[in-house]
Amino acid sequence: MRGTNTDVVLLCQVSSAKAEHCVETATGLLRRANFPGESRVVYLGNVAGAIIRAMESPETPEFIETPGYNEQKWRLKTTSGAMSVTISSEPYWGFGLFTSGYLNTVEISGPINIIARLIFDLDASLATSPWRFKHTRAANKYLAKNYPSISIEGNEKTWQSLISQCKNDSNEMIHIMTQAVDNIEQKVGMVNDFQGWSKDKALVNIAAARYDLAIAKEALADRNMPSVERALARIEAALIEANPEHAMNEDDSGFSMDKSLQKISFDEDLVIKSVDDESIPLIDLTESE
Repeated sequence: MRGTNTDVVLLCQVSSAKAEHCVETATGLLRRANFPGESRVVYLGNVAGAIIRAMESPETPEFIETPGYNEQKWRLKTTSGAMSVTISSEPYWGFGLFTSGYLNTVEISGPINIIARLIFDLDASLATSPWRFKHTRAANKYLAKNYPSISIEGNEKTWQSLISQCKNDSNEMIHIMTQAVDNIEQKVGMVNDFQGWSKDKALVNIAAARYDLAIAKEALADRNMPSVERALARIEAALIEANPEHAMNEDDSGFSMDKSLQKISFDEDLVIKSVDDESIPLIDLTESE
């Protein structure tokens, strides 16, 4: 289910790391390298940096284990709303002398749909698939010792499953929006102009909504989820403006829609409600985080 909380453990290959961050000595919080207070250098790595950037308004990451002599061995935790993320960086090949010899263990807890969105964005932002290790044999040995219940194949399957869930959730939302456009267009076709509402303008809004449906589909194919959400938000706004029922509710003229068109109604948040079929899911565009 979309809102069900779950725990996920993912292993990721670190492909690059630079001294762009530090740990504040007094608080253990992650800071930029130019932090003026007392601190020590930490090599965050491309995966951990991408995760933090992909999270929606995360709390400042706090180090559970600070780096010592090895500046790329550490453990930190951060939260974003109902989701918490813990990232560990450890060497698994070559005694940690090379960047390609490090991996990140990412432990995520929270609603499954939010986790899936984070993983989708993470995969889209990285140059290489993070579940593909540069030193397979060493990675197998590391997993056998530290995570005996996880295999390289199982780790990849978990990644792919979360990515697919995010795609499916987005396709479902696009499908529901398509139905919404069809229903509003039907309503518009049955009504003539009246005070406070223009049929011609409503038809323009419907055309714009159909254009944005195409934009949303293309953006999803390009793995650009922010563009998908912006397109869906524009569709929502266009349908609210095009819907003659809104103008009728604001106008006390007493005009009412034909009852045959009352099967689907829209509230101010464009939550689709069906009188005949309660199985139609709700649209919640605020769930993008």
